[in-house]
Amino acid sequence: MTKELRREGSGKKFSGIEIPPGLTWANFFHLYLASWIVGCLMALPAVVQPAFLKETIGIPEQLAGSINSGLQNMGQLATLLLIGLVGVASDKYGRRILVISGFILCFIFYITFGYSKDIGLFFGLTSVGGQIFCTYLIRFLIGIGLVLSHPQFVTMVADYTFVEGRGKGMALHAIMLSLGTLCVYGLFTQIATKIGVVGLLYIAGLLALLGAVVARAGLVDRMPEGKFTKIGIKEIRRTVSKSFALKVSYLASFVTRADIAIPSTLLMVWMVSVADKFGYTPVQATARGGIIIMVGSLFGLVSFSIIGVLLDRVGRTPVLIATLLIAGVGYLLIATAENPFSPMMFIYVSVLGFGKNGASVAANTLASDAAPKPMLGSILGGLNTVGTLGIILFLQACGYLFDSFSCGSAFLFKGLVDLLCGIWVWTVKGRIIFDPHGQQTE
Repeated sequence: MTKELRREGSGKKFSGIEIPPGLTWANFFHLYLASWIVGCLMALPAVVQPAFLKETIGIPEQLAGSINSGLQNMGQLATLLLIGLVGVASDKYGRRILVISGFILCFIFYITFGYSKDIGLFFGLTSVGGQIFCTYLIRFLIGIGLVLSHPQFVTMVADYTFVEGRGKGMALHAIMLSLGTLCVYGLFTQIATKIGVVGLLYIAGLLALLGAVVARAGLVDRMPEGKFTKIGIKEIRRTVSKSFALKVSYLASFVTRADIAIPSTLLMVWMVSVADKFGYTPVQATARGGIIIMVGSLFGLVSFSIIGVLLDRVGRTPVLIATLLIAGVGYLLIATAENPFSPMMFIYVSVLGFGKNGASVAANTLASDAAPKPMLGSILGGLNTVGTLGIILFLQACGYLFDSFSCGSAFLFKGLVDLLCGIWVWTVKGRIIFDPHGQQTE
């Protein structure tokens, strides 16, 4: 095992983050620009799917929660099947080539998704079920593009930063992801009222193409020292089992990663489903929902600067505990709402946004610190695998509760889970021993 790359004092900084020798300000700029692009691409499916499924495919209204959750989980299924291989490939071949490949796949299949019904009809799938199958398949292919690209950015932030500034680096990455979400919900949803959801999918494709160009032009690999050795699941499990900090970060990722998908998916489904009762069309409801989620994202965006400082000064564990509890409270507030278009939803979503964003960054940072550096890509790949399992489980469970009981029951359930996780981490916080050079022990 090699130690983390030591500080050599380049003296140059990017947004307060020291730039290591061998990297430039432009490398950091392209890294975070690409992070913004992938943030847009990750947020877009939750925006276009509810209106697309209702207006173009014509899904049964009573199954809207389950079908939308299942479609969103196609991306998670791709992650679950491939993230381990992607983590190993990241350590062996580098991060940059995977980012470029992922963006190219997203360019192709985001545009293709808009023609799911036509493709289904071409192959004789005339029933609604057949056309839904076609949308699921293409959504899975989009998921492959995202799983190739998205996980590499957290790994590259860890590669590009020293441990003393890693919290700021992770927070800035999260800020760019949130800016992408902000643009999707605040700008792209309004554009959709003019050009429709298919037009929005073309914009997504062009963004993905831009991402490939940015990655090709400005990203470089800065791989940790040490010869690559093929790392399997057993080695990852063995490493995690010896590090209580990794155990905590993996559990937190399992619980909180779904918090990125659940609000954006089920809030949109809720609004589109009841649009008629409140005088909205599905596209208008999408635009209204986009504004609400945009405000929550904007609040979370502003808070990331505070979170980054707290991670480096107060510590990873206290921030993780506090933000888990805040996310749980945000969910419980949403569960009490009877009108999804209510102005109070702006406050509820903002509280949830602060909690879920902070918990996600804290878990990523803790895992990055705890991972043996030659295994960084593999350990973070395992973290993403666990997070993906959490998304599949919680998103599908919440979709079932949404359809079978009430809209609020889905948010009540997830809020209680976040609160319980935060309480558990608080009870075991004394067992997380942090060594700034990457050795984590129980």
